Amino acid sequence: MRLQFLLTSDQRALGATFMRNLNDDLLTFVYPSDAPRTFHTAFCPPLRMVALDAEGQVLFDQVVPAWKFVRLPACRYVIETGPKVDYRPHVHTIISLAPDLPQRGTMDASLRMDDLLFALLAEAVADLRRIREAHLGEVRPEIQRRRFSAWERGQIVSSAGFLLDFSQDWSLPEGAVKLSYAVLRAEAPYLEELVAASVAGIPWRHEFPSHCMRCGKPGSWRPILQPAPQAPVEILWRYQRPENAIPICHHCTETLDLLRNEPLQLDLVWGLWGPRFEALWRWHRARKNNHLPDWDPCVHPLWPPEFGGATWEAGSGALAHAEPRPPQGVLRSEQHMTALRRALFCKRFRGRQPGEAPLQKLLDFRLDLFEGETL
Repeated sequence: MRLQFLLTSDQRALGATFMRNLNDDLLTFVYPSDAPRTFHTAFCPPLRMVALDAEGQVLFDQVVPAWKFVRLPACRYVIETGPKVDYRPHVHTIISLAPDLPQRGTMDASLRMDDLLFALLAEAVADLRRIREAHLGEVRPEIQRRRFSAWERGQIVSSAGFLLDFSQDWSLPEGAVKLSYAVLRAEAPYLEELVAASVAGIPWRHEFPSHCMRCGKPGSWRPILQPAPQAPVEILWRYQRPENAIPICHHCTETLDLLRNEPLQLDLVWGLWGPRFEALWRWHRARKNNHLPDWDPCVHPLWPPEFGGATWEAGSGALAHAEPRPPQGVLRSEQHMTALRRALFCKRFRGRQPGEAPLQKLLDFRLDLFEGETL
């Protein structure tokens, strides 16, 4: 556990912004006087927010998701920590160690409206402008599905919610407020899925190495698991995640007869992604059999927590590990490596040999040939 005091207005303005996970750390906002305060969890992970008075009495204690306004009662200290952290044993330490801050000027500097909030407002308005241009009148779900990808719709939904929260304290154009309500009504059946897509379904293919994992020549990322024909478009982003894809060239695809060999496809993607593909596979099978457990996609956007491990390397689907990443550092077992070797070396190489593949350097491991497998 790490206790960090945020004493200046700049420190308090930043807070947990852009953090992936607070773990069991305690961010303690210290103010010079008691006053009602408004927080916004933009670009923050889900967190527990606690308000204390000067004597340490708890005035507010809630777990708050991202992108929410939070209005706190008059308080001297605010704690931000992980959703499951028990902060109470540390309250006495906080009160005894927190420095007394002088009140400067006639207004508490922490109450200013910083540039970040206005930037968020401008971005939200820009998203709603796209909706207005796409819909000539009523916001219709079929147009949303046709014009915008799931991750874009998730961002627009978040912007609409942000504007509605903002409108409770500030005067916004009536048209923007009405349009925000219309967007949320139209997207209501898939709100959680779209919000998850806005975090975990963002494009990634052009950012990752695209060299063939077998020969090193230019290739492309090919998906392995396929959605059911009747699957709603709102979940297709899950099948477009990197954990469901392998980088391979057209030549090696033909050499391995990959498109007609499902076991080989599974060996390649399972060996490459290890426990991350295993977690996706469990989600895929559970959805196919209508046995998905109830879980909070805002906290675990990718899959239920019991499907993966606690870290990205072990297959976690938590918000902190939802951003698409290349397969560097995945916890592969010997079974994964065996499957990968079996798939990569099942046919002879012609031309460039596997040791030159840039992806292997990225993964930071060597694919040693089995004895007697010289090609």
